[in-house]
Amino acid sequence: MLTVQTLIAIDPLKLQVAAGMAGIGRTITWAHTVDLPDPWRWVSPGDLVMTTGVGLPQASQEQVEWLEQLVQSNASALVIAPRQDAPGVTQALLEAADRLHFPVLRASFELEFVKLSHQVIESVLQAQRERFNASERLFQTYAEALRKQPEMAGRLSILANALGMSLSIEDAVSGLKIVETQGIPPEDCNHIERIPIGGRARANLIISTSARRTSDDSILVRSLAGLLGVELERLMIQRDLQREEGAALLRRLVDSTTEFSLALPMLERHGLTGTLVSLAILPGPAGPWSIDDVHHAPALYPLTPLMFVENGLLMALSRNQPSVPEALRTSLGNGTVIGVSGPISTATGLQESFRQSRLALTQAREVGKDILAYGEAETGLIMAPKTMPEARALVGRYLGPLIEHDRTQGAALVTTLATFLKNDGNWKATAFDLDVHRQTLVYRLKLVEQLTGLKPTTTTGITRFWIALQAGKNTNLID
Repeated sequence: MLTVQTLIAIDPLKLQVAAGMAGIGRTITWAHTVDLPDPWRWVSPGDLVMTTGVGLPQASQEQVEWLEQLVQSNASALVIAPRQDAPGVTQALLEAADRLHFPVLRASFELEFVKLSHQVIESVLQAQRERFNASERLFQTYAEALRKQPEMAGRLSILANALGMSLSIEDAVSGLKIVETQGIPPEDCNHIERIPIGGRARANLIISTSARRTSDDSILVRSLAGLLGVELERLMIQRDLQREEGAALLRRLVDSTTEFSLALPMLERHGLTGTLVSLAILPGPAGPWSIDDVHHAPALYPLTPLMFVENGLLMALSRNQPSVPEALRTSLGNGTVIGVSGPISTATGLQESFRQSRLALTQAREVGKDILAYGEAETGLIMAPKTMPEARALVGRYLGPLIEHDRTQGAALVTTLATFLKNDGNWKATAFDLDVHRQTLVYRLKLVEQLTGLKPTTTTGITRFWIALQAGKNTNLID
């Protein structure tokens, strides 16, 4: 990068600062010789303007106005190598140059402007070559990182080490770190900058360095931000496709009569394993993410819920983890209300699960809670079901977690619970009928409590479990 100060320091040119010393840090991008009375019409920003002075007006005030127009063209400096017949430079012009922080340099007429131009042009071209080479090394490093590292964090680490910086990417909305590296120790980072990354990502590139960046560094940083913008857009396109595919799959499963057990392999391919629940979400009025783009919220990256929008509600299927509805509530903003179904099992099915989540959403709005699980707001005694949907709901609510645990773990919790209730809570008789040790029975019933939230030894637990068991047997939902 060539500046006026650098040019002055070149001894063979013998340039002297006549005025505008405060502006010698200006960058020179080219050199232009002009002796016309209106040089500002012919120069570009950053040009070093060289003149013999013949185009200068005679009067002091006119020279000041002439200089002010030249300064407005954003030229970098003025070099005057006066001819004998040229008007003299007035004190008023020099004072104006000081006031405007615009360097005015004196040179001897013997200095051929072509030599000065050659010096400027060669310096500028050299700087451009260096920037080009640096950019080329950046792109080569990035291409190598793409081959070596499948994950973005690994690629960013390679770039950070190559540039001697610590680099990370944060979500500009929430401030959450999307990708983080440690190129240099944090204690050595004296300067931290946030550079917006263009595109849909709404992300910032955070650069931590031990020294301030130079102008040449800025060009590299812009190139790096451009590369990362392309990569983030690629990841967003992948998430868009994943959401579209997940929404299509979820709609097909909810609208069909496919048994939940048959749908599990398809759900597992989308990262949905273990115990699952459905969610009905009413978004807040002005959250950081809308229901159409909430899958781009960083808090949801590792959670992989399937989602689709129906009548203004966001319906989702996710693993049974409290972090999922909490991440959705945070991403959709204040005022978001979420209903969570009971654990989905073969007995309940997906359709019943979504009915439960909608009911839980309605109850959450009634009781003023942000997140409410199905059954949490129940009061009074349950009644025996009168219809098949009511039986499914009852079995799903109280026995669903046990049925699912038995299916995945090969346990016998439903049989254990039914035997315990048939023996009126007699521990010895139940252990004898099941042919298990008493301690095994204690463990199983404790697990029943953990999975359902109900104690099978209390009046409430006994009542609810007994009615649910009878409903399941009468409708062949359980054996």
